[in-house]
Amino acid sequence: MTAAAPALPVPAGGRAYRLIHSVAMTCAVAGSVGTLGIMALINADVVGRGLFGTPMPATAEIVSAAIVSIVFLQLPHATLMGRNIRSDMLIGRLERGRPRAALALDTFHHILGTLMLAIMLYFVAPELVTAVERNETVGLYGVLLLPSWPFVLMVVIGLALSLVAYALISLGYLTALLSGRAEP
Repeated sequence: MTAAAPALPVPAGGRAYRLIHSVAMTCAVAGSVGTLGIMALINADVVGRGLFGTPMPATAEIVSAAIVSIVFLQLPHATLMGRNIRSDMLIGRLERGRPRAALALDTFHHILGTLMLAIMLYFVAPELVTAVERNETVGLYGVLLLPSWPFVLMVVIGLALSLVAYALISLGYLTALLSGRAEP
């Protein structure tokens, strides 16, 4: 049994939200396709090792680079859907007994999340320029090399969209808190 996603104070009918949601959904689908690609690569590596004694070249390196990209591509959609991992013990108890305190805690949590994502984006975005300028690669020299910038680009896109999603949700919570409503 899975818990229902929390109701988020996001203007779901708004034009900006619809645009961000569509882009986030596209990124989530791309992340899912990437997951299927990783699964195919790992299976080919296992079959190659087992049947032919020859593994797929640079599997571990490609998977390690791709998995980070996939996580960040799927983060914006999970955020907009209220599906990020969180502990509901405290917030659930507060919602039942002190809904304004729960709203204040959710507001604080989302504002802090927005700030953390902004800090991460501030430090990761320049890595994209560095990866392109230095022609950085992922893989094994002499065997298989891929440029690293597409992986970094996916992380930057995921971070930027997650930042926007968190900012929208933070604004919704803050508006509800300042308006005196007990729930978003």
